[in-house]
Amino acid sequence: MFNAQQQFAELGQANLEKSLRLTNIALAGVERLFQLQMGIARDLMTENAETAKALSGVKNIQDLVELQKGLAQPNVEKTIAVARTVYEAASSTQAELNKLVEEQVLEFNKNLVSSLDKAVAQAPASSAAVNVLKNAVESANNAYDAINKTGQRIAGNIAEAAVAAVETGAKTVARTAK
Repeated sequence: MFNAQQQFAELGQANLEKSLRLTNIALAGVERLFQLQMGIARDLMTENAETAKALSGVKNIQDLVELQKGLAQPNVEKTIAVARTVYEAASSTQAELNKLVEEQVLEFNKNLVSSLDKAVAQAPASSAAVNVLKNAVESANNAYDAINKTGQRIAGNIAEAAVAAVETGAKTVARTAK
């Protein structure tokens, strides 16, 4: 009976640690995005002040057109940089969450195999059924790994294509503005 209580306490402690780790990963991701937003807000305030100063110095239409051209390209480049930074922050958080889930799946499978081994030790006649179950767990594990790797590769390709499309679109807009 004591063993069961101790196992229950250990399980509760392990789950608490996993919950704390999940919370820390999520908070770190939110913090990165918040820091990014604060940096963007700070930069925008500075740029708006500089633009207002430049506009106050405009004397004619030609000066205004030149100022507009000068402002277009840096804004496109900054937008692309911000999009990349947001993608990197989100991707990093997602990778950490994926790692946590993967660890949980591996731990579950390890515990399941350990339980099956104990069952075989207590009832050797059931070893054939346990071996079939072990093979099923191993096959499921291999399928999970293959799907996980494929999903990560597809998500990476989609994200890279989206960033490339944004860059191409932004460059096209910048060329048209000139």
